[in-house]
Amino acid sequence: MKEVLDTRFLAEYYYSKVVEIKERTSRKLKALVEKNEGILPTIVLAEITQITCAIRGKDMAESHYQALIQIGLEIQNLTPQIAKQAGLNKCIYKNLPMGDCIIAATAKINHARILSDDPHFDSIDEIKRVWI
Repeated sequence: MKEVLDTRFLAEYYYSKVVEIKERTSRKLKALVEKNEGILPTIVLAEITQITCAIRGKDMAESHYQALIQIGLEIQNLTPQIAKQAGLNKCIYKNLPMGDCIIAATAKINHARILSDDPHFDSIDEIKRVWI
């Protein structure tokens, strides 16, 4: 089954201080690429680029961005259909950040799970969240 990467997954992949988490996220990302089951929303690209720039600087942000778009994940743009679903998500789940609404909409439209440790997604009945 396809899985939509959340920013929290990539933050753990790049910046976890726990060796086991870094190893597990690395294995998971490799498996998703090999099986062609990973979906990377453009909002996640934006968020992880911003996080990396803040932590490691612009050059590293550029490097991580290039690596992510070339690794073999399916890049999912914000389509009109996803935008509509994200807006509906925000209307229904008022406390869910808009970025998470877009990620959840991406998962719903693609009949995929969300790869995240973020419990925000658990309130959305139509999608399933999994972790490493």
